[in-house]
Amino acid sequence: MTTHAAPLRRRPYWTRAAAVLQEWIREPAQVASLVPSAPALTQRVAKQPGVSNATKIVDLGPGTGGTTEALLAAAAENCRVLAIEKAAGFIEPLNEIVDGRLTVEHADVVGLERILLIHQMTSPDVIVSGIPFSSLDPRVATDIIKSVHRTLPKGGTFIAYQLRSDVARYASPLFGTPQTEIVWMNVPPLRIFTWTKQ
Repeated sequence: MTTHAAPLRRRPYWTRAAAVLQEWIREPAQVASLVPSAPALTQRVAKQPGVSNATKIVDLGPGTGGTTEALLAAAAENCRVLAIEKAAGFIEPLNEIVDGRLTVEHADVVGLERILLIHQMTSPDVIVSGIPFSSLDPRVATDIIKSVHRTLPKGGTFIAYQLRSDVARYASPLFGTPQTEIVWMNVPPLRIFTWTKQ
């Protein structure tokens, strides 16, 4: 299996960091961190089970796209990646990622199943989430997790990178116990939770 070269990016890190700060000032509950994810984190996310042989990956709440880039670099040539981002300030940085396999959708993931149907991305192999579940209303968080579970086929992978463990409280009743690791070389250190749908 041949993986892709790193996608081209026109915008330097510091301008993406400025975009994160501006969006945090505007909508702090929607932004998981004050700085973009470090390569140590994004590369660990992209090395989780299922990514390298996926044909469809959905990236929820990708921010300025660091994780999206890592997923594209790790994924196969025939893999399509759909990045769904609610925050308006992150759409321009995401659109500057130059890779024909990537589609960027400015939308709320509460409508996940409809969005996947529109983009012909139903039954994705992998769903990755950077959405800060600890900041969500519990009903909204539960609805998102239920949509993720319904959407993934048997054997599909759900990956969430989070500061807190709230996502496990919502996901474990449906997915079971996750594999968990902490990436210390990130500001702040984040946990990666990985589930395989049984």
